[in-house]
Amino acid sequence: MAPMPASDYDSSYRWVMALITAVVMTTSFISLTAFGVAAPAIAKTIGVPLNTLTTYGVDAFSIGLFIAFFLGHGGIFDTRIKSGIFLAQALLIVPQVLIPVLMPLTHSLVLFTLLRFSQGLVIMMIALFSIQLSGWFRPSQRGISLGAMLGAITLGGAIGGLITGGLAGIGWRDLYYVTALIMAAGAAVYFIFARDSAELVAKLRAARQVKHPSAWSSPMTWLMGIVQIPLTWTLFSIGGFMPAYAFHLGYKVDQVGHIMFIWGVVGFFAAVLGSLFGDRLARGQTTNRGVVNARLTVIGLTNLVMAVGALMVLYLAPISYGMFLISAIVVAFIMAIPPNYWATPASVFPLATVGAGAFGMGVISNSTSAIGPVVSSIMVPTFGWSGVFWIMAILSIAGVGVNLIAMRIPLPADATTPLEVIVTQPTHAKAGSAS
Repeated sequence: MAPMPASDYDSSYRWVMALITAVVMTTSFISLTAFGVAAPAIAKTIGVPLNTLTTYGVDAFSIGLFIAFFLGHGGIFDTRIKSGIFLAQALLIVPQVLIPVLMPLTHSLVLFTLLRFSQGLVIMMIALFSIQLSGWFRPSQRGISLGAMLGAITLGGAIGGLITGGLAGIGWRDLYYVTALIMAAGAAVYFIFARDSAELVAKLRAARQVKHPSAWSSPMTWLMGIVQIPLTWTLFSIGGFMPAYAFHLGYKVDQVGHIMFIWGVVGFFAAVLGSLFGDRLARGQTTNRGVVNARLTVIGLTNLVMAVGALMVLYLAPISYGMFLISAIVVAFIMAIPPNYWATPASVFPLATVGAGAFGMGVISNSTSAIGPVVSSIMVPTFGWSGVFWIMAILSIAGVGVNLIAMRIPLPADATTPLEVIVTQPTHAKAGSAS
């Protein structure tokens, strides 16, 4: 019998876990493209204008992205990660089946909006996977452990574009059924092969014996939430409205599909490259502050790229299709932020409150995933597309300043009691080491 690894950090299974989470996120976010492709037919089925359906569908999904982080607040899923994933997948897949069943019967825009809202709640998986993978990966490897999973948000949209494009001729209802089966297959992979780190679960239970202040009482919770606001505003506004902007400029359906596919694929690789860069900076850091600041450095640099990319889409996309494609590629590099951002909770918060802290960060940062698309949908007919992209650029620049402040605020994790330090140290690690 092979010797057991000294820690789950040394287990080769950790890479299987990272791959599993990437598979689930990829299949889940096929729903983004399925809606975009089917929207004209759904609008006709319900009997509403396409613009109305698109606005309600995008905004409801985005509001769900925000509300999702309330579902795990208080750390209720910390030691029951699979229960949380089951809930998230059910809230995604069941509506994917119900929409083609109920829309021809009810013609209800309200019901459609509620089902799209439910699907947005799937984003709670990000915080859950962040906690789960922290039991398998050291702080200096958590970026790459999350990179493929978070890059799968845009990759799922890209693959969804290929799948839905190939299946467009079968009708929108069958298209929804097929994509629901693909989502269910991804969920099955998770529930068959995923495992929690027994080491992490034991440490979480032991750490809860020690009382800690609420995560909401720490300024760092609020600051870390604000750190990702430029990204969430831009990502879900771009993801939801860039096709509409492209159609506004006069580009054809196949051109728009190609741009969104390239945007999705580049976003996936940007997440992987960004995570590797963050891991490189975090390697050798021996304190929580050093690890967190390494991640914030990558986020700050990417904020600058995000501002440039938003303005490129605004001013270069109207010039030519080629310039539009280049602009979309630059914007896609914003995906370097999520893996570095979601690699931080285990270094920011004490183990006993890492779940509450991660969901708190998500509640704050994802508030703009609800607000951003709503504001954008209001601004387009009122101020035109210029206002939409300039807000993205201004928020991105402001985000750099927020990062600099966050680099100097004391971390809750550095206020651990001696008992928690004992129960949270890996058995093979030196005391005080962050990696």
